[in-house]
Amino acid sequence: GPLLTITLKDPEASSADEPKKWLDLNSLKPNVAWALQSKAPPLPNWFPSLKSIRSSAIYNPAEAPYFPSQIDATARFSSEVMGDLEIQPLFQTKQRKTSVMVQATRGTTASLLAKFSFGGRRFLEYVKSSCIIKLPFSSSVGAVKIEPSFDFVRSNPKCLIEAITSSGRTKAILNMQWQDPTLSVVHALDSRNTIAPEISLHTAKIMYRWNMHLDSGSINTLVDPTEAIHVTWVDKSMNGRWITNFSLPLRGTTVKALAANVRLRRQFSF
Repeated sequence: GPLLTITLKDPEASSADEPKKWLDLNSLKPNVAWALQSKAPPLPNWFPSLKSIRSSAIYNPAEAPYFPSQIDATARFSSEVMGDLEIQPLFQTKQRKTSVMVQATRGTTASLLAKFSFGGRRFLEYVKSSCIIKLPFSSSVGAVKIEPSFDFVRSNPKCLIEAITSSGRTKAILNMQWQDPTLSVVHALDSRNTIAPEISLHTAKIMYRWNMHLDSGSINTLVDPTEAIHVTWVDKSMNGRWITNFSLPLRGTTVKALAANVRLRRQFSF
């Protein structure tokens, strides 16, 4: 739906030529999204493997004042022999670029994803595969997930290796990306709270994540001891949701450098 953003600014951070005010309406950037989705297979007699079709258009006056800034569609196919197939074409008006993402899945154990571009630097931009190996005879580790990928635009290879416990509450993730490999442990304290410390194998930097699921939304916290604390609070309502972003810097020697930043957004659904 339309996205209305209001930014609260620190008046001390304003320049001498700007009036010092907490509420700055110059940052309003409305977005209007329109979507159409089928509730049943659109062609059950002619094309039974086609399960659903969805199309959407996003209008952003800052990018394209007279035309939709983005048009995309999703077609989902499914059959017992071939498995599931999803095709997502996307057209960006400002960049005049068309891309197509194709994802094939076989149950819950194997998948393959590829992104193609028409008008970009490369025809094949991204490819990723995933495979889950279940270990029924192990009492501690229930499954191992291997997910290699390659970004042809940035020439960036990456491979994720996840070890999931038999209970499903804890998993260790080794992210072997080329520039900054990381190791993290994700543990579900209960049905609402999840913690995930992460360490960089290149710089030994440690970050902490805490995600809390609420009845009407969620609170996600990221603590970087050398940089800042980031909190995102999503509160859902009947006709939309409120999104609050809070950032508290931890590095600096002045009051201005350590000033907190609060961003409040409201998303409407019609």
